[in-house]
Amino acid sequence: LQPGETVVDLGCGAGLDCILAARAVGPSGQVIGVDMTEQMLDRAKEAAHIAGVAGNTTFRLGSIERLPVRDGAVDAVISNCVVNLSPEKAAVCSEAFRVLRAGGRIAISDVVRMHELPERMKNDQALAC
Repeated sequence: LQPGETVVDLGCGAGLDCILAARAVGPSGQVIGVDMTEQMLDRAKEAAHIAGVAGNTTFRLGSIERLPVRDGAVDAVISNCVVNLSPEKAAVCSEAFRVLRAGGRIAISDVVRMHELPERMKNDQALAC
């Protein structure tokens, strides 16, 4: 991420990645965190305030399948272990590309299942995401 860029974080949760992104884009940049729960957005807003980046972060209630961001508004889309939770992964990808400016970037860190999981792993709560 570069100073002055606009970034959207899909499924921002408590805002840690938004804080890191806000520091990278600096005061001339903007970070938009999107989450589907008010509780997580409240935590993210508080964390951004404590971290001193509330001035260049905004948090919006919404789903990653229908982002509350206008077309072509961002330079980068980031997401950390959230896309795997969506039953509509194609919609998430469509939305990410919709909000990107020409030449924008997507950085997703997530879990990918290549093979069917054994039953013992499917039912082990310690392994739940």
